[in-house]
Amino acid sequence: MRPTLAIVAPCFNEGGAVLPFLEEMDRVLSPLPERSLIILVDDGSLDDTRAKALSFTPSSGNIALEVIALPYTMGHQEAIYQGLLHASETSATRFVVLDSDGEDDPQAIPEMRAHGTASVVFVSRGKRSESVGFRLGYLLYRGVFRMVAGRPITFGNYSMIDRRVLGAVLDRSFVHYAAFLSKQRVTTHFVRSDRRKRFDGVSKMGLDDLTLHAFRSLIEYSDRVLAMFLKAALYLSLVFLLSVLTIVGIKLFTDLAIPGWASNLSATMFNSMLLCVGFFVIGLMLSRVTQHRERTGRKLYERVEKG
Repeated sequence: MRPTLAIVAPCFNEGGAVLPFLEEMDRVLSPLPERSLIILVDDGSLDDTRAKALSFTPSSGNIALEVIALPYTMGHQEAIYQGLLHASETSATRFVVLDSDGEDDPQAIPEMRAHGTASVVFVSRGKRSESVGFRLGYLLYRGVFRMVAGRPITFGNYSMIDRRVLGAVLDRSFVHYAAFLSKQRVTTHFVRSDRRKRFDGVSKMGLDDLTLHAFRSLIEYSDRVLAMFLKAALYLSLVFLLSVLTIVGIKLFTDLAIPGWASNLSATMFNSMLLCVGFFVIGLMLSRVTQHRERTGRKLYERVEKG
């Protein structure tokens, strides 16, 4: 089968969710007038996720399922990369990434297809089913991201890209797929879909995971973060210089006493300036390292066949 639509779905220990996920995907994709390929990426699962996935047979002839397995748990982002790497070898022209736990609603896929002229179609998050604490943390994350990136982030990994963007994804390093896509200067479109509850169990993303998730998204905008530190260093340098000139002027040309807090304030600003410069230099070095993926284009997966 030569598919035109490839769906990449990473999974880790989703034994209770993988079959409901595949059954729902089957219902959504069957009416579509094109051939679809579901690529399930097993990220080193320790349960029966792989066995259950291999037991599933699509009901329609225009849907195919392939299961690829990573040698060990490599993380969600690497699973996405390896899945897209495998998808790039197919005849597909459009590539969808979504979670396999049921939180991403597959019903958004037909609507995404309707915007085929856009290089990237993001699924903008609607309502969320997480706890109040998690939602507040997510709002904080979105606020920080907007401050740093200069643009809002109302979407996650759930998206559709064309082959042009796929080439950039596979050629360059990324640690946060959604943030990486948001940087691409291509035509984009948004569709709205609510974040659902998992098919099985509770969400695997807690506040600690959200913090790491936010940090990775900011790494994608490391150049902007560095620019912020550089601006802060320049502003503090200017204020420090003016403060020193003021103190020297008061001491040389007036009989006024220099208050102790003035010297302390100048010293504090000088130290702050040095910290900003230090963060800037360290950030430059780290940014250089993160610009190159050590395993770009390297296949780390194996395709799993039914026994």
